[in-house]
Amino acid sequence: MALLPMVSSAQELSKSDRARSIVKAVNQKDAKLYVDNFSKSIKVYMYGENGNFILKVDGIEALYKNRAEHLKSHPEVRNEIQHLAEIDNRLIMHDKVWLTPDRKEGSSVVEIFTFDEEGKIVRVDVIQQKNLFSQEN
Repeated sequence: MALLPMVSSAQELSKSDRARSIVKAVNQKDAKLYVDNFSKSIKVYMYGENGNFILKVDGIEALYKNRAEHLKSHPEVRNEIQHLAEIDNRLIMHDKVWLTPDRKEGSSVVEIFTFDEEGKIVRVDVIQQKNLFSQEN
């Protein structure tokens, strides 16, 4: 009988599982579940109009505060994964976001998650529609 090697809990979740956990956290309005998928040194970059990625969130505490505020500001937000693609230590997720239930069309968002050796997300590059948050009304 062969013994299976011990695997840390972080490694038990696949990259796709982490993406699904993030979407589940948004849909359940659970900022703690959301940040559980990230490294303490997480950096989140947003694609800017000048063609560069701009650092928006630096560190796990900042991410928690950002997500908690977002979920409080958008209590009816809903998120759905459209596509997942895994390449080396990255996962690309195309998802759709509805900030309010009265929006028929969701807004496309693409995130490129970079994972560390422990299987936690250490960097996110986000591309979203420029007017995503002005579409609420």
